[in-house]
Amino acid sequence: MPFTVGPLMAILALIAGILILIKPSLLNRIVAIYLIVIGILGLVSAGGTVPAVIALIAGIVLLLLPGMLNLIVAIYLIVVGAWGLITAGVSVSALVALIAGILILVMPRLLNYIVAIYLIVVGIIGLIQYFF
Repeated sequence: MPFTVGPLMAILALIAGILILIKPSLLNRIVAIYLIVIGILGLVSAGGTVPAVIALIAGIVLLLLPGMLNLIVAIYLIVVGAWGLITAGVSVSALVALIAGILILVMPRLLNYIVAIYLIVVGIIGLIQYFF
C-alpha cells in the first residue's frame, strides 16, 4: 500500500485553522509551520511536487520575513489555486484557494479569518475526498 498523506494534510489544515481562530496572535508561526510541514509531506508523497515546493518556499520565506505575511499568503494561495485549476481542472479546493488569495489582497484586515476559514474548508474537503 503506497504512503498517502491526504488525510494527514487535511487534519493538519483543520488544526491550523482552528488554532488561528483560537490564538490569532500566532498566525505567522502557525501558517509558516503549516506551509513547511505540508511542503515536506507533499515532497515525500507521490506527486504534487510543484505545490509542495511552493508551500515549502512560502513557509521558509514567511519565517524570514514575517512582516510580509499578507503578501506571501495571498501569492501562495493564488498560485496554488491557479495551478490546481490548470492541472486538475475546476475543483473546489483550487477555487477556494484562488478566492481566499484574492480576498486577502482586497481585504487584508480579514487575513486571520480568511486563512482560518480557508484551512478549515480545505481540511474538510480533504477528509471528505479521502473517506468518501
